[in-house]
Amino acid sequence: MEAKRTSCNLTKYVKVGEDRWQYCSAVRGKTGRVKQDLVVVNDRLEHHPEGYYALDWREDGKRRRLAVGKNAASAQQEQERRNTVLKARAIGLAVTEEPLATSLTVAEACEGFLAEIRVQRTPKTYKQYGTALAYFEDVCGSHRLIEVERRTLLDFRQFLAEEKKLSPRTIWTKMMVVEQMLKTHGRNGLLRRGDWPRYVERVPQAYTPEQLKSLFAMCGEKDFLLFQFFLGSGFREKEVQFLTWRDLGLEEHLARVTAKPECGFFPKTWEEREVLLPTHLVKNLRALRASADPDRPLVFPSQTGCVSYHFLERLKRTAWNTGLNCRMCRGKKNNDCRVGPHCKNWFLHKFRATYATNQLRAGTDIRTLQVWMGHKDLASTMRYLKAGHGKDLLEKVDAAFAVVAGIQIQDANRKTC
Repeated sequence: MEAKRTSCNLTKYVKVGEDRWQYCSAVRGKTGRVKQDLVVVNDRLEHHPEGYYALDWREDGKRRRLAVGKNAASAQQEQERRNTVLKARAIGLAVTEEPLATSLTVAEACEGFLAEIRVQRTPKTYKQYGTALAYFEDVCGSHRLIEVERRTLLDFRQFLAEEKKLSPRTIWTKMMVVEQMLKTHGRNGLLRRGDWPRYVERVPQAYTPEQLKSLFAMCGEKDFLLFQFFLGSGFREKEVQFLTWRDLGLEEHLARVTAKPECGFFPKTWEEREVLLPTHLVKNLRALRASADPDRPLVFPSQTGCVSYHFLERLKRTAWNTGLNCRMCRGKKNNDCRVGPHCKNWFLHKFRATYATNQLRAGTDIRTLQVWMGHKDLASTMRYLKAGHGKDLLEKVDAAFAVVAGIQIQDANRKTC
């Protein structure tokens, strides 16, 4: 039988690079006292006043980590207390732990968590996480992390609903960010299943053939090919923004999503992939390549040759000029789709949903489509089955109804006779 560990390590979470943070071992003097802000980084002593101390140990087969503040002496005291608790539990004694007075504040815990997110995720994700945690700090930023309880999170949910006027889906997302932060600092399982907001899972929206026909008829040459590529590849917006000619294998009819670290672009699921392109789209891409500037690697660059960030504006502007706005969108200030290019029914991700829906209607295997879409799990791809109703399915529905209706009519005739 494996012996239980009865000790924990004392580390400090510090910045070891431009955008890199890690847990490093704390340094002790000859008397055994932890030296304030001294840590071992790559076998080298370094002074790091930033960050916070944390305990690291294993319990019940799981790795545990607990933030214990910025003061070395207090962190050492907590390490000794924790070691005593572990030793007592190892010999079968029941120990009741007292609340930790030296733990991080919520604001300090959020700061450390965001430092990790900044390295691991995209700038857009980092910004979204920052917003969620800023709201959480508004509710309980001065609290100690150990003081955060289920009631605190329920108050946070109420704050998002009443003060920020957020939708249930958005509240769920922001609560998930807070839960991840708490889990990182060893605060698990505070919420119950019924504590999470309920929201309606929307069916993916797809453009109709009539909408696309009208849109493409009014597009300029550049916008025509741009939106055709969105429709024919199923690529996400950033994947099109950072698409280079090197990513296209026009002879094989392939488009690839590849990482470009020098530009700060990485695929969403951190996996590169290939997508088969339709022949008509490949023909148009060949024509574009023949006339493109050979010194500009991007397929759809801005006028200056840089990454373009105005694809959505171009789509909404074209829809407005074509008269395709629904005229029912009411936004803040002047974002009314009756008077400008602000219609919420026109957005780039809808091309991706249309691509998936059309592929399923055409009989593409769902596993193949999962790879083309870059989905981690099959459930994400299966969402588009709900929107995959076409003429073939309608004929089957009509046939099934005709059979049932015919039986009912015969029964009615018999009763009449």
